[in-house]
Amino acid sequence: MNEIEAIYQKALYPLFQKQFRIIHNTDNTTNIILDGEQEEFYFTLYGNNCVYLYWCNECFIFDSHRNSLVSSDTYGEIVFEGKINVEELPKIIIELVLQLKDCTFLGKKEIVKEKIPSGYDNIKDYIIQAKKAKISQKTYQLNNITIQYD
Repeated sequence: MNEIEAIYQKALYPLFQKQFRIIHNTDNTTNIILDGEQEEFYFTLYGNNCVYLYWCNECFIFDSHRNSLVSSDTYGEIVFEGKINVEELPKIIIELVLQLKDCTFLGKKEIVKEKIPSGYDNIKDYIIQAKKAKISQKTYQLNNITIQYD
């Protein structure tokens, strides 16, 4: 287990316990499963500067090479447009996982803002509607991603 995986394990294992698994793939990627055998809530680490988080058939992309992605890479996905700092990325992912835990997906709205520098993809704001049993706040904001709780 590397240092980044240890950060995720320390923060998330106590919340997910027996359902939490780390799977090392042969292509230098690591899957961190949060919901056991269901595998509907998990994330994949591609090195230390790219994470794809999967939740309720939605995919959140956090990629330090965001401007290299094109519309076919991001179609239908939720793309984080903030700056990716390798040291801060685990904290961002953990915080988002905590926000999505025990939630169900209700809907998503995408608002096109502008083009990335290459012109091959759009920068968007996302509004995700989620249902949560215990609501401590009405919205959660992560740069261009807003989660509204019902």
